[in-house]
Amino acid sequence: MSLRQRFTQLASAAALSQAIPLLMAPLLTRHFGPAVVGQWALFAALAANLATVANLRYEYAVLLPRRTGEAALLLELALWLAGLMGLLSMAAGLGLILLPRFVPLGGRWTALAALDPALLALGPVVLLAGVQQALTLWANRLGRFAWIGQARVLQQGGLAAAQAVAMLAGWTTAGALVLAQLLSSVFAPLWLQCRGLRLRWRRSRTRIAGRRHLRHLRRVAHQQRQFPLINSPHAFVNALQETVVLAVIAAWAGAAAAGYYAMMVRLVKAPASLVGGALSEVLLSTLAADWRAGQSLRPRLARSLWALAGLALPGMLLLMLIGPPLFAWLLGDDWRVSGELARWFAPYVAAHFIAAPLTVAPMVTGRQAGALGFSLFGNVLYIAALGLGLALGGSLAWALGAVSLLLPLYFAGLLAWIWRGAVPHAAGRSRDTKE
Repeated sequence: MSLRQRFTQLASAAALSQAIPLLMAPLLTRHFGPAVVGQWALFAALAANLATVANLRYEYAVLLPRRTGEAALLLELALWLAGLMGLLSMAAGLGLILLPRFVPLGGRWTALAALDPALLALGPVVLLAGVQQALTLWANRLGRFAWIGQARVLQQGGLAAAQAVAMLAGWTTAGALVLAQLLSSVFAPLWLQCRGLRLRWRRSRTRIAGRRHLRHLRRVAHQQRQFPLINSPHAFVNALQETVVLAVIAAWAGAAAAGYYAMMVRLVKAPASLVGGALSEVLLSTLAADWRAGQSLRPRLARSLWALAGLALPGMLLLMLIGPPLFAWLLGDDWRVSGELARWFAPYVAAHFIAAPLTVAPMVTGRQAGALGFSLFGNVLYIAALGLGLALGGSLAWALGAVSLLLPLYFAGLLAWIWRGAVPHAAGRSRDTKE
């Protein structure tokens, strides 16, 4: 199957899975207020943050071994780690519930206090996300991209159905949205299991019992240690950005402002999740195959870059021109504020849309340490620009404008660095010799 066919298969399923929450958004915003949406967004960001390291990124290592048996061992390792991270997340949720009772956090943390009982769902949500991630990458290795798309559509459909039930029941708290998220988290991993991934994994496992099996697990874990040591902190830091940003906005501007921001980000980044998510998954396996064959990654990266730019720039202009009336029409007049924020945020969204799918390249080329350094700098820059803007008394729109001014320059530097490392050493030496 070609890159275009794989991308089309995943993107078509992703389009449907993204369309479902977009269709639900006008109903959610008219039933739940901005403050409730902001509280739920804070929980969802925290869960997503922990889920990125639920497998310590060993799920991505599943794609790399030539032998299926070693890949199956890595899958097993990723699943065990998901269970451990689920337990740790449950403990973290309980700690966040008890923290305000022993430490005075002040009025700025009311959004966190409002999630008090719902934080108990943190552990199960993270566990199920880790299982889904591991099985998704195993399906990627098998080339079963249709299964991946079906699982995501099922998950989003389940979330929409659970949210609809909550609205029909008249529930208006953030806990209802958290419960809906927890219930929907079951569908994707269960579907992947039912499609036969577990059976295929068991057939592929190395038939080693007892201590010898544990030794082999430790061996593959050590061989792919760059994922937990380098890629895992990288992913965690990237996800931490959104969690910290929502917490800062809720603390300095209130839960309602966090709700306006969260809904805006959810809608304007939907195309990035649709196109960028599908492209990055397909690129990861394709770039890995090219790199193993000693080929330069630059032609594939260049084609992807221009295609992404052709989609991102018109979208940026649209948001800047008609953002406020568009959001007011879609979500209700009270949400015109989100459209105003989108107008200031549009340049950042476009730059992120172009760069994000291409950041899988350092995982293939073994430059994850450098990618981690870029990620740390970019996230600090984002949080500092927004936090300082709010702390100095500026509006949230002005703070997002500062982000849109600084971060595109950062993404340009990141892409230049990725481009320089996209040529294998042997190919580079051969090219230099010809020159």
